[in-house]
This record gives sequence, C-alpha cells and structure tokens, in this order.
Amino acid sequence: MSISIVAPYSGLKVLDLSQGIAGPYCAMILLESGAEVIKVEPPTGDWGRNIGIQVDGMNSLSIAYNLGKRSICIDASKEHGRALMHQLALQADVVIESFRPGVTKRLGLSYDELSKKRPDLVYVSVTAFGADGPYAMRPGSDSTLQAMSGMMVVNKDANQNPRKVGILLVDITTGIYAAQAVGAALYNRAINGKGARVEVSLLDAAAAIQSGAIVDEALSEGNVSQPLSVPAGTFATQDGHINVTSLHDRMFIGLCHAIEKNEWIADKRFSTAAHRFSYADEINSALKHIFYSKTTAYWIETLNKHGVVCGKVSGYSDFLEDPHVAHRQIFKQSGMNGPHNVRVARVPGTPRENTGKRAPRQGEDTREILSQFGFSEKQQQELFDSGAVSAWQDTSK
Repeated sequence: MSISIVAPYSGLKVLDLSQGIAGPYCAMILLESGAEVIKVEPPTGDWGRNIGIQVDGMNSLSIAYNLGKRSICIDASKEHGRALMHQLALQADVVIESFRPGVTKRLGLSYDELSKKRPDLVYVSVTAFGADGPYAMRPGSDSTLQAMSGMMVVNKDANQNPRKVGILLVDITTGIYAAQAVGAALYNRAINGKGARVEVSLLDAAAAIQSGAIVDEALSEGNVSQPLSVPAGTFATQDGHINVTSLHDRMFIGLCHAIEKNEWIADKRFSTAAHRFSYADEINSALKHIFYSKTTAYWIETLNKHGVVCGKVSGYSDFLEDPHVAHRQIFKQSGMNGPHNVRVARVPGTPRENTGKRAPRQGEDTREILSQFGFSEKQQQELFDSGAVSAWQDTSK
C-alpha cells in the first residue's frame, strides 16, 4: 500500500524578489518542499540570466536555481508596478529580497512596512555584507567574499598564488543557510503566530563554512596549517587520479595492507597520526610511486576492501554517469524542451521521486499570475499599457 506524504511547505506562498543565486536558490529549496514560488523580475530580467553561456535565452543560473517557479515581470520604477509588488507581497507567507540596504524602503516593500499589515510575514533579506556596518552599501559577489574571507588563500596553488574556488560556493551556501533560517522562522510562526525578519549575507556564509579552518589557524598560533591527517592527498595513477585520506591510525594500518607496505605498521615513526606529520614528505613520496603503478579502478577496489577513504578524481561527465549516483537518483531532467532539457541535481533531502521541473523565462507567467490574484482582463491590459508589467513572447513560432 502506497502512502501519500504531503510536502511540509504545501500551501506556503513565496514571493521571490531576489536575483542571482543565493536568494533564488533559497526560494527553490522551499519550492522543492512544497511551496509555491512566484519570481518577480525587472524589465531587464534577473541579472543572473546574463552571466555565462546562453542557449536560446537561458543559461545555467536561470535553470539550476529557478526550477518550478513562475515568473512575472514588473517595472518597479512605475507607480503601478510598485503598487502591484506591494499587493503580491501582502498575500505571501515568505518574501525574499536581495536589494542593497535601503532599496526596499524606497519601494515601499520593507519589512517594517509590510509587517504592519502582515505581522505573520517571514521576510528574508539576502545581502553581500549585511544591513549595517562599514561595508553595508558596498556591492559584493561570490568572488569578492572568497577573496576577503581567506578562501582564496586556503585554496592557493603550488606556487602559493591565491586562487578562487571554481564554483560559486559562497552564493550557494548562502542560499542554503537562508532556507534553513526560513524553516526556523516558520516553525516559530507556527507556535506563536508571529513572523520574523531573517537576515543572511554572503559574508556570514563565507565565515561559517570556513569556521573549522579559521579555528585550526588559531590553534596553530599562526604557523603554516598542516593537513588534517597524513597521508592525505591526490595521487596520479596509471590512467587518472585518486584522492586518498587516512583519517586515523586504524585506517593507516588498512592503507599499509592495501599498498603492501606492512613494514610501515611496525615503524615507530609512523605509529601515530601526530608522528606521521613529521614524515609526511617521506610517506607521500613513496605513495606517489606506489599509486602510479596501477590503475584507478584497482586502487578504488583495493583501498575500499581495506576500509580506506578514497575516491576517483572525476569530471562532471563521469560523475553524472556514475552508477551509484544514478541509483541514488541525484539528478533529474529539467523538464524543459530542446537544449534546456538538462540534468540538474535535486535538493538534498527531497524525495527521489520528485519529477523534473522547468525554469521559467522572464515574465513567462505574468498574465497567469495576475489572473490568480484577481485582476480582470481589463485591469491586466491597463497594467501592460502603463508599462508596469510585461511578458515573455515566444518569437520562435
């Protein structure tokens, strides 16, 4: 007998005024747990739509962080546009915005303004540096926060040059932290009926995800940070690369058995993790030659057999085709047509059975959303004529 499980956020209405990645991803996480999300875009569209490679007007950001949403295009520079956004916000349970401090107040969309009429509103502000402080009015991006938070230094290359992590890690984790904070605010609302303002910044997230490394540097009293364990690293094999980590003494013994270096087990220099740090160069140099002697597949099988943490170094194409990834149904087709029908990772914790969702084009659902909120055809046309709203037109037909 199958059991129907109602998604936890079913019936929840989210108005997503944010752009880029962090705010939109927060909204999409809520959607994947059942919320209905309306994405509001300016006439020029979410600025994230114009980053990177575009295929037929869509790019990776507009697809990966907006699946399942509906889009309405509103011009906030028009009086009627601001009034419409205010009306939509008052009918939402959650409002997400990513403007610089002060912008929502000028638009009449601040938390103070909206909460007067909707005291149960959960209002989410996503910024680069927070609502106050010396940097509050500065523009900031994922790259900016990677640079100033120490992340680029931690990721330095062999020549000690700082370098950016290759994905938009700070943006993405900010969206995750924001969604977690929304869940806490909604739980509080369910208990006492009161809403809340949630503030999350890229600065907050950049600090939080590196807290362990920052503490490690403090404990080392400014000395060069050592690896968390020895051996730990990436090694070339006959046909690729493998990452191997010996987390503790028992695992080191397993590694010795796997690579047929049983003499290391009796070597007092290598008897504890603390001792092995002093001989890291010797250990890693030997491993470099040993791992290069056989294939990646051989080492994956052998190391796993002896309980050693390891993984094949894969590109995205290999990762997508990995049999375990396929079994876990990590990726879903986007549900879009043509070149946009790509695989997108599902939000962790959501049911594997979730079907693929499509991402909207800019203003694609403007008329449908206006109808949902009770605007007659005449009222809708007046909004279009005034320039307060616009809609995407399919020019391919």
